[in-house]
Amino acid sequence: MGERLGLRIRFALFFAALAIGGVAIFAGGLLLGQARASGPVDGYVIAGLVGGFGLMGLAAWIGLLFDANVARPILGLAADLHTRAQTDVPVGIEAHDARYLGALAPAAQAIHEALEEARTSQERAVAEKTARMARDTALFEALLRDLSEGVVVVSPDLRIRLYNRVATDLLGPLGLDRPLSAFLRLDPVSESIARCAAHSARGQPRTETFLAATHDGERLLVGSVCPVVMAEARVGHVLTFHDATEELRTHGALEHLLAETVESARRPTAAIGAMLDVLAEGDDLPAADRDRMNAAMRDELKRLFAVLNGPAAADVATARPWPIAEVAVSDIFDALEARLMVPFEVTPSDAVLSCDGYAITELLSRVVQETGGREGVRSLRLSAEPAGREISLVLSWAGAPISQGALEQWVKAPLSPAYGGYSGRDALSAHRTEIWTETGAEGARIVLPLAAAHRPEPPAAPAIHRDFYAFDLPAFSGPLGERALSEAAFVVFDTETTGLDPARDEIVQIAGVRLLGGRLLRGETFDTLVDPGRPIPPSSTKIHGIDDARVRGAPGVAEAGRAFARFAEGSVLVAHHASFDMALLEAKADLIGWRPETPALCTGLLSAALYPHASDHTLDALAARFGVAIDEKLRHTALGDALATAEVFLRMVPVLEAAGVTTLAHLADVQRQGLRQPA
Repeated sequence: MGERLGLRIRFALFFAALAIGGVAIFAGGLLLGQARASGPVDGYVIAGLVGGFGLMGLAAWIGLLFDANVARPILGLAADLHTRAQTDVPVGIEAHDARYLGALAPAAQAIHEALEEARTSQERAVAEKTARMARDTALFEALLRDLSEGVVVVSPDLRIRLYNRVATDLLGPLGLDRPLSAFLRLDPVSESIARCAAHSARGQPRTETFLAATHDGERLLVGSVCPVVMAEARVGHVLTFHDATEELRTHGALEHLLAETVESARRPTAAIGAMLDVLAEGDDLPAADRDRMNAAMRDELKRLFAVLNGPAAADVATARPWPIAEVAVSDIFDALEARLMVPFEVTPSDAVLSCDGYAITELLSRVVQETGGREGVRSLRLSAEPAGREISLVLSWAGAPISQGALEQWVKAPLSPAYGGYSGRDALSAHRTEIWTETGAEGARIVLPLAAAHRPEPPAAPAIHRDFYAFDLPAFSGPLGERALSEAAFVVFDTETTGLDPARDEIVQIAGVRLLGGRLLRGETFDTLVDPGRPIPPSSTKIHGIDDARVRGAPGVAEAGRAFARFAEGSVLVAHHASFDMALLEAKADLIGWRPETPALCTGLLSAALYPHASDHTLDALAARFGVAIDEKLRHTALGDALATAEVFLRMVPVLEAAGVTTLAHLADVQRQGLRQPA
């Protein structure tokens, strides 16, 4: 960074020396003239003062013009070229401020274009050589995202290196380089990993299973873990798992029902057995006693039949691991239209059932086929009729009705070879439903009621971001300040408020994005409105567009702050003009129960340290300097400004590293003291 004077100071000293020298020469000339003329001194003194001050003023004016039109543009061009040498800035160099430098600005623009062309050529060559790898990577991403089981890859210290969508659904908002212990109770997983290591040490590597609860204890996950080995060293583990909460709950309930049923049947069975023994051994038993014994046996048999025919026994008998899922009625109807030759019409429906779609389709296929094949049956129609928590699938027709006996014969037949001996009757029992015929004024029909499911609103198609895996993150266990900038995790955040006084005003929106390994993780964002507990002034609403109606029902600052604290855990905070945002959080620290571990970094202060010649360090100015496009629709929203600040900070890091700033501690020093630039 050097100890030499800066360019602007050198020019200022040059013009100061020019002014002082000119005044000295001017004063010397006046003194010489007065000595020769031997006239009054007063006139010469006045002339000298006027001329001297005039000369110094002229020198200062010319110096300021030179600084504004030469020195600062030169420094600006140098900074622009230096920035472009260290990081990719797609926009051209602004030549307006350097318009008085002749060919220097066009030359700088030519260098920028040459750099862009070189980068483009390099990227094109790399892209061509890695096209196959990119296709394999895209396939890998698609497979991981669409797996029906959760997948997490962890490092040896159990920090997340990869996760898929299902894992996020089961464990919560996962994030790269976050500890798995924040989402899963690790004891069973650690034991499985230890068993894996023991088997591997014996030369018998194998996958181990585990049953673990989520961190909040709400779900039980059944899964397996296997090591990832490279060059005979374990570099991590792969965990695959699924939600077994309902399965285990159902299993426990069935075990309880079975135990109750067996215990309830034990007493009458034992009593009957004892009485039978008495009757077998008592040949000389009086007739009256024998009659009483037979009556007692009949009573015990009634009790036994009551147990076996009761609801508990029925639940045990009908409980099977039947594949129940959410199935659209339209999918069942489409399948029937595709496979059946019998003509029938369909009434469109957007209803969703909770059922075994394959079994119900097989059952309806048989019913429609048999009904349509009967003489006199016409105008077959399939429809779905809502009835409370159920949806009735209805087959109606004009013509003779079908008897319940005939329908029962169709239902008793096996469903299909895929289900073995399971019949349609078994499927109806598993769905806890019935099927029947009925006749009305509009004709005959067959009704099959099934449990309704609620179709969720179709989510907007998510943007595909390659931010759910990172295998190249190094393990780091030293002090946070010694961590390299390229290895640190950052959370760039922004707030929108009711005003500009941190001591009095409140947060109405807070958002953040994560940076890790030199990239922006667009899949890991935090964004929430906050109810400030007071009216939002119209002047503030005019800036960020958030009014009282929008924050109604939003979490308060305590709940939102705790959620943001969980999101920012283990990361260094970054913001533009961070002192304001941090003052807002500090004012609510006791209410939230959280204070950041390290001071926040400020992109405004870092810009001032990197570009001391620049007079504008606003977010818009930084975005223009680094070629970051800010979506006007997102400007002055917490998430939009956080994303823009994150893009700026990412482009700033290579420039800082080129200046020798490589660790977090050094970066904090630069923010406090500034960066002394070489001349």
